[in-house]
Amino acid sequence: MAAKKSEKLEPADESQEITFIALMLLLLCFMVIMVSLAQMEGPRFRKAIGSVHGAFSMLTSGAGESIADEGGPGVLPLKAQAKVREAVELKEQIDEILGDDLAGLFRVDITDDGFRLTLGSLVLFDLGRAMLKPGASPVLDEVVLFLREWSGNTTVVGHTCDLPIHTVLYPSNWDLSVARAVEVVRYLETRGIAGSKLAAMGMADSSPVAPNDDEHREINRRVEIILECEPACGGV
Repeated sequence: MAAKKSEKLEPADESQEITFIALMLLLLCFMVIMVSLAQMEGPRFRKAIGSVHGAFSMLTSGAGESIADEGGPGVLPLKAQAKVREAVELKEQIDEILGDDLAGLFRVDITDDGFRLTLGSLVLFDLGRAMLKPGASPVLDEVVLFLREWSGNTTVVGHTCDLPIHTVLYPSNWDLSVARAVEVVRYLETRGIAGSKLAAMGMADSSPVAPNDDEHREINRRVEIILECEPACGGV
């Protein structure tokens, strides 16, 4: 009887198993990231999704509008998302007005309860003066359009660098910073922003954001427009 020839065993095709394992690992990593984000506190989460040095990041809920409305973990409330989109548009419009040379003198930042708009004083005022430059109007008019839709209070804060000033109108940097803030508030009020929602204050050189040297003093000369959100406006 002839001996039966041994059959060759074909190597098993493992490509499907490898693909499946790789997919499972990717899903596991994704779930770990999502759980980590969901456990972040509100301010830390907002920092994680990006501050507005130049742009904003947006997250929407994949579980329905109810979570977004309630401001669930990791999701900005819908009203807050709308205000962020408007702030992005505001920055784009003002950057276009200022042009490439001055665009860096305007910033928008998310705060715990609203927004902070920062304008370099060079955009609004001549050195040592508190009278608005003619070119300031188009910039402030864009801010006015944004404020008309804002339900909370607005505080305008003037800041200077550490170079002393001694003039008849402005005996000190305190006087200059307050005068600049008041000038901006007056402009906003003449454009229809309710005076009851506005406040002005001056910080002189007491709150620098950069060293007061020749390279950075211009950054410290600034006007901040702080928008505080009321509980009814949905938070940011």
